[in-house]
Amino acid sequence: MSFTATSTDLWESRFGIEPPFSLGVEEELLLVDPDNQLADHSARIVREADPAQGDVDRELFKAMVESKSEISANVREAISALSEIRRELVDSGIRIMGVGTHPAAPSGEADVHQTPRYSLIEDSLQGLLRTPICGQHIHVGMPDAETAVRAYNGIRVHIPLLNAFAANSPFWFGEDSGLASSRTVIFRSYPRAAMPPQFDDFEHFCRVTRQVCTAGGLEDYTHIWWDARIHPGIGTIEFRAADTQFDLRRTAALSALVHCLTRLEAERDQSDIPAREALAESSFQATRHGLEAELLNRRGGLVPARDLGRECLAEAATVAGELDCEEELAHVETILEEGCGADLQRRVHRQHGMAGLLAYLVRESARLGVEGLATQTEKSG
Repeated sequence: MSFTATSTDLWESRFGIEPPFSLGVEEELLLVDPDNQLADHSARIVREADPAQGDVDRELFKAMVESKSEISANVREAISALSEIRRELVDSGIRIMGVGTHPAAPSGEADVHQTPRYSLIEDSLQGLLRTPICGQHIHVGMPDAETAVRAYNGIRVHIPLLNAFAANSPFWFGEDSGLASSRTVIFRSYPRAAMPPQFDDFEHFCRVTRQVCTAGGLEDYTHIWWDARIHPGIGTIEFRAADTQFDLRRTAALSALVHCLTRLEAERDQSDIPAREALAESSFQATRHGLEAELLNRRGGLVPARDLGRECLAEAATVAGELDCEEELAHVETILEEGCGADLQRRVHRQHGMAGLLAYLVRESARLGVEGLATQTEKSG
């Protein structure tokens, strides 16, 4: 069972239904053909998926799927479920790509699923739906609404840094975008896709989100696509700001960092959080420059992303034992040394061109699904 809303009223609090600080991880994956171009396979994949291997569902575009872990006690369990789903897809002959955007797909090439929800989104967004974008979402179970609001307010401080770690979409429409995460910029063109606001309490959250839904004619708050959000219908807070990764070890490292930071923020005084507008600007710097950015820290100062990353990593390590994710969290240091996914993509592109990059992304996305999490990613130079 994954974190899935069952209540007809998503504002109804289901906090505490699952163990506190349990974990769920989701990743959106692109589907490609033998030439590594987008392929509309998702309907067949969802129909043929083995439920015993985890939860696979269609997404907005026909050329992508979303895989979901079980409700897990730790990162290892969650990533193992995602690994098994990748394994099943690859073993069935499906070519997958774990990346924020397809580096070379032309604008407007991909088709949208005509479900009631997705048809509503397509009608609303019109020409903004230029290409599929893929993100990694991390759910952390909350014991009660008060803790959820406190943890949510606090995790917002870390969104710029997590943007930098996760940036994995430097190319769009066949060209280098000049950004570390073109997915984030495309997503920002959608309504309600923004740095999340701070809330005073759970009632404040309910009041604001109901007003937004009324203003937009939306069915519920799941159409509000902030980088992090309180999700009372399934009893979690959800971090949504990361690009999908081709290397599942990086997926695990990001999940561990979010898990630990959420645990810390659940008990931290939130009176020192920088303004939403400042966090949004810092997030753009991460989107533009990745781990080469200078980012806002909690004290309002500007520091290199890698320095901030090591500071947050040291803090996260204090609860990694409690959450049983020491090994996965340690791989954050590897990301700091090697660079984010955007850095790796650019290195491959410089050496092998676009065709070589597409082949690399498909190969590396399949490698960990087939050979297990211990496999070392092939060095890109």
